[in-house]
Amino acid sequence: MSNLSIIGAGAWGSALSIALSNNFDTVYLYTHTAAEVDSLQPRHPALPVDYADNVKLTFDLSLIQDSESILIAVPSYGFTATLKALQPFVRSEQFIAWVTKGFDTDGQCFLHESFEAILNHSSCVISGPSFAAEVASQKPSALAVASTDKKAQEYWVQALGTNTLRAYSNADVIGVEVGGSVKNILAIAAGIASGLGYGANTQAALITRGLAEMIRFGVALGANAATFNGLTGLGDLVLTCSDDLSRNRRFGKQLANNQSVEQALKNIGATVEGLNTLTLILSIAKKNSIEMPICEQVAQVVQGKVTPTEAVNHLMSRTPVEE
Repeated sequence: MSNLSIIGAGAWGSALSIALSNNFDTVYLYTHTAAEVDSLQPRHPALPVDYADNVKLTFDLSLIQDSESILIAVPSYGFTATLKALQPFVRSEQFIAWVTKGFDTDGQCFLHESFEAILNHSSCVISGPSFAAEVASQKPSALAVASTDKKAQEYWVQALGTNTLRAYSNADVIGVEVGGSVKNILAIAAGIASGLGYGANTQAALITRGLAEMIRFGVALGANAATFNGLTGLGDLVLTCSDDLSRNRRFGKQLANNQSVEQALKNIGATVEGLNTLTLILSIAKKNSIEMPICEQVAQVVQGKVTPTEAVNHLMSRTPVEE
């Protein structure tokens, strides 16, 4: 065995450190601040289990030089800054991947574009339907590892394999990134629908038509349409739209209950990735003439231009089209 460095001690990074602890001699888990090295012990507050004995919380990035592989698990808004901080310590032979979902809103681009520009490594993104608390609790879950580098694919598929975690390989980096980003916006829409008291029919329609928006967006940007029928498309979309463990869904429910964006974020108390990437995704869609009516109505609600009920009425009154 060898060592793994996980950059980001949030709920997802912490859950992965626990789930993968038996696959490595030491898992170094890097905190955002020095104070968190002590304050996060013995467990992350969002998780139901303690860190494993071989998970070492640290603020010292130089320790990544002792690891065979690096897994980046920071919010999308901190992705570029994290890459720049890692740059002096990264070795060319290390395997590097990320589990961050979203776009680089600062660079106005895909995460893989920022990654390759800053670290000059082959891109590898890991994504799929995976609530942190369930992964940490050893409940069976599946992920997809996307890279055009076969060695990176094979390494991470093996590294992620446990009795309760299974990984599948995929070469469609763009498709996996799009799925992990757009589903968060659609989950806000699902939360709005739930908060308004709508039922299972509404959710099924929203997921199905939301998937159509995701596919249109992804294919226009170079993704393989088949990717969206897999774990990082339909799988992650169903998960995050259907359960209140999803921050994005909870955020939507807050909006439906007449909370302001600011108050809703305060009540959630954690990153809402769908909100972070909403403006950029719609900007890209407009530039490429991609129709995304559900995402557009989420933006209208967030901006206070329409009420949640008015957004639903708008979607239901659109001119009928072929499915």
